[in-house]
Amino acid sequence: MLSMYLTNSAVYRFFMVKASFTEVMFKKGEVMKRWLLACLTMLCMVALLVGCGSDTAKDGKQGKHMNVGLYWFGETLDPTHEWDAWTLTRIGAGETLATVTPDMKFTPQLADSWENVDPTTWKFHIRENVKFHNGTPMTPQKVKESIEYTMKQSARSAKAVKIESITVDGQNLIIKTTEPNGSLLSSLTEPAFVIMDTADLKDVASKPVLTGPYKITSFTKGETIELAAFADYWGGKPGLDTVTVKDIEDNNKRAMALQSKDVDVIQKVDSANRSLFKDGFNIQDVAGVRVLMLKLNHTELSPLHDKAVRSAIAHIINYDSMAKIIGNGATPGAAPFPPSANLGFDSIANKPMTDVAKADQLLTQAGYAKNANGIYAKDGKELSLTLAIWGKDTSLYEEIQQELKQAGIAVTLKKLQGPGEVDTLGTDSFDMVERAVITMSTNDPYWYLSLFYKTGAKANVGAYSNPQVDALIDQLSVTFDQNARANEAKQAQQLLVDDVADIYLMYPSATVVSTTKVKNVPVHPIDYYLLTKDSTIE
Repeated sequence: MLSMYLTNSAVYRFFMVKASFTEVMFKKGEVMKRWLLACLTMLCMVALLVGCGSDTAKDGKQGKHMNVGLYWFGETLDPTHEWDAWTLTRIGAGETLATVTPDMKFTPQLADSWENVDPTTWKFHIRENVKFHNGTPMTPQKVKESIEYTMKQSARSAKAVKIESITVDGQNLIIKTTEPNGSLLSSLTEPAFVIMDTADLKDVASKPVLTGPYKITSFTKGETIELAAFADYWGGKPGLDTVTVKDIEDNNKRAMALQSKDVDVIQKVDSANRSLFKDGFNIQDVAGVRVLMLKLNHTELSPLHDKAVRSAIAHIINYDSMAKIIGNGATPGAAPFPPSANLGFDSIANKPMTDVAKADQLLTQAGYAKNANGIYAKDGKELSLTLAIWGKDTSLYEEIQQELKQAGIAVTLKKLQGPGEVDTLGTDSFDMVERAVITMSTNDPYWYLSLFYKTGAKANVGAYSNPQVDALIDQLSVTFDQNARANEAKQAQQLLVDDVADIYLMYPSATVVSTTKVKNVPVHPIDYYLLTKDSTIE
């Protein structure tokens, strides 16, 4: 304000001098008068501009600045620490060898091409003329060191890639795996594998040295990340000069921050807050890669061992109601993978539809009949199920409880301490259990299928087992062609639907809400993608 005052004072003194001068010179001719008036007009315009300033100037920012509200930060910005790297790809700071497009296709990023040489050998051609944020050239040797560092620091990441060795051959990176790994490409798109300069790790927890369009300038845990455009970015000039990313985990606070224009764009908005963004805002929704489902107990300890009972429940549940309860653009469920996965959702046969009469027919054929209490019973034993839940919001499962009760199936809700307790549940302690799963986190079906449906897998808590599904999962691990992998996943999905392996309630949406000034911040089915080089603000 002081500088603005001084500037304006100088302009005022100039006006006074010029006014006196004009009075004298007026006698010398109309031409001189007109010239002076033109000068005064220009000076007035300058004064107005100096006095008004700009939004970015007021915020202490220069050029185009965007404020972003995220629903989660990692504890650090170290790519190898747990899931913290997801923040790095969201904010446009970190990049991987390949990435995933919004239509769920792999596309080059720091590798401009790749090929599978043989079942255990991959060749990646590393993009030339890429620099790290510290100005150091990104070479194939640097990429090798980055991947090896990630594997050393993160056991989870090392297990996913199954890499035996990495060698450099000119501009190529040659990766040998310990066994055929058809998911290698997908695993290398996981944010933990963002490429960083491992020779410069002194500030890796707060300022990792990466390659993206935006360079991290400061990090305050749980509060903000400040970024600046990287002038030497290989993909061209970024659309923003600076970015402030804010950690706003509370849904209401994040929505209010956007509504009040404290931020320009946010991820995730719940149904209750969508009405805040009718005018002057854009809401983008897309079916995400998550599924909310009920994992079912397939052992003889549960009535759900009988496929007829599983199928009856699948026909009682109102999937439209499930989606409406969650709201926010959620899509009704029916299959293991959401439509966004591009695994033939529309062509799947036998997808369950709400049909209570069909459910009654199935239960009657299975030997059940309603007793005096209006509950299905068989051999004198009522059909009573335990549904284990762990989330804070229980409304969805209370609705399921009511729907099943009205149809004649008793359900008891069993509250767990948290999602971590699910994997340790004994099959004698539940019939159904709440589960929220990312099905295509790296645009690949193998992880989800192998973890949740392979016989004996840890997350297969209901002991589902189908040799045909097991064979397809095993085949996925050694199939490299993307079209062939998709076909194998489709076959597995159809078998799971036919078996009523689980009940797939709905697919939450991925959502981005922004002011109308924000441009080119696309919504992505995978929500660890957000800012791009082309993101900008008017």
